Amino acid sequence: MLKKIRMTTGVIVLALSLYGLLSDDNDLLPFTMAGLSVLLVIMGTEEQQKHRKSYRGYLFFGVAAFLLFVSIESFIY
Repeated sequence: MLKKIRMTTGVIVLALSLYGLLSDDNDLLPFTMAGLSVLLVIMGTEEQQKHRKSYRGYLFFGVAAFLLFVSIESFIY
């Protein structure tokens, strides 16, 4: 279930970032960062479900929180 959501979100983020890169349109950058933060939350959830004793799951959550903060800040300004 999470793998399908991760793949779908990854394709959407890739399409948004490629469009923004090729069209030189920076208005889509906050949406790309928000999508990337959702993708990282999904990846962190997958790591936690595997019951791994590593730092990667927590790192994914931390980076996702930072990206979400930056994305919201970009929406405001």
